[in-house]
Amino acid sequence: MAKLSTFCYVLLLLMISCEKMVPMIEAKDCYKAWDCKGDERCRTDCQNHFKGQGVCDLFTAPSVPKQCFCVHPC
Repeated sequence: MAKLSTFCYVLLLLMISCEKMVPMIEAKDCYKAWDCKGDERCRTDCQNHFKGQGVCDLFTAPSVPKQCFCVHPC
């Protein structure tokens, strides 16, 4: 009986240690930018084309057009 419980204990330790050895991969974020044609359109275009979240520039220089920045999973 002692040998069986020792075997089960070692097997349990192996299963736990193997789970920690599996590398975890996180998705990276990618970025796209284009001329902004309104906040709502920026959000919907980013969501529809890239399944991401888009936002327009809040402040830009006078001669620079606003940009829609889209953050989406690669």
